[in-house]
Amino acid sequence: MAPLMQVPRIHFDFGAIAVLGEEIACQKMKRPLLVTDRTLIDVGAIERVSAVLGASSGPAVFAEVPPNPTADAVGLGASLYRDGRHDGLIAVGGGSVIDCAKAIALLATHPGPISTYLGHADRIVTAPAPLIAVPTTAGTGSEVSRGCGIHPDGRSRAHGTNHPLMVPSVAVCDPEPTLSLPERLTAATGLDALSHCIEGFLANAANPLVDAIALDGVRRIFTHLRRAVEDGRNREARWHVMMAAVAGGVSIYKGLGPAHAIANTCGDRGLHHGTLVTVALPPVLRLMAVKVPQKMSALADAIGVAGGTAVPESVATLNAAVGMPDTIGALGYGSHDLYEMAHDAATSFFNRSTPYRPTTDDYRRLISELMRA
Repeated sequence: MAPLMQVPRIHFDFGAIAVLGEEIACQKMKRPLLVTDRTLIDVGAIERVSAVLGASSGPAVFAEVPPNPTADAVGLGASLYRDGRHDGLIAVGGGSVIDCAKAIALLATHPGPISTYLGHADRIVTAPAPLIAVPTTAGTGSEVSRGCGIHPDGRSRAHGTNHPLMVPSVAVCDPEPTLSLPERLTAATGLDALSHCIEGFLANAANPLVDAIALDGVRRIFTHLRRAVEDGRNREARWHVMMAAVAGGVSIYKGLGPAHAIANTCGDRGLHHGTLVTVALPPVLRLMAVKVPQKMSALADAIGVAGGTAVPESVATLNAAVGMPDTIGALGYGSHDLYEMAHDAATSFFNRSTPYRPTTDDYRRLISELMRA
């Protein structure tokens, strides 16, 4: 059974970053550790946070989060947290940064390493350190979700943990940082949000509140993502796409599905997770259109097309319109053991909530289609 609603306190709008100092005080943080990545350091995003806090030196910073968060990065961050006697975390970045910060927060109150808890949420017995999440992309929804995905290393598949205590304490969702995102990242993260809304809606738990939020996110992406990609300074479009990302993060509470299983299987080559999910979604939806037509009809209504069978092609058309490839092969994913990949996807935990669980043969056909160059 999925919880009807379980989200952090959310501040949402242009200028929301101004509440950060107030929230740090509310969380009783005296020595927060700021978690981010080198790119955000280089573009000055952290200087903006320091300015908001009114501190000349700013908080201590851990900026070693790689594009796909790794166990080593979590371990380094946790050591820095303990050695600095920090009392909370501020995550400023995309989904990788926020997931890494969640894992560091967990190790702040639990003995490590992080591998102890990946796939073993039952071992989480007390609240992690307080975490304020400040997303700088509009995609993963990690700022409001209760899970995180960590790679054993940069060339391996992710493993996750999911627990109610993993929800950040506060989410500060300010679309301002997204105005400078490049087109490709805007597209990939926005479509990742769409995948969360769609697969969350399709998931088989009964949760009308989350379903309504998921469909709202679908509408926002189809209405506004193209404009955000074409004109990154369009504040209205950026606002709506970030709201859709929050909707996607809420949608995850019901579960995800086969597109995420395939993306996780193909996540062993360092490719962007959101892009992998985006590419996998249309062929998965073609399968779902046959297997769960009633739910696909509701998605069609949200998109504004006639009938559930039109949904997969509508998603494929949107992907193409914002410059995304239609195969994993086009991303540079080379040859691999197709049968091993199909088995890995078929046994993924992402299948637990899907309304139709693809067989190993289904996955072999889907992955074979996606592997073409």
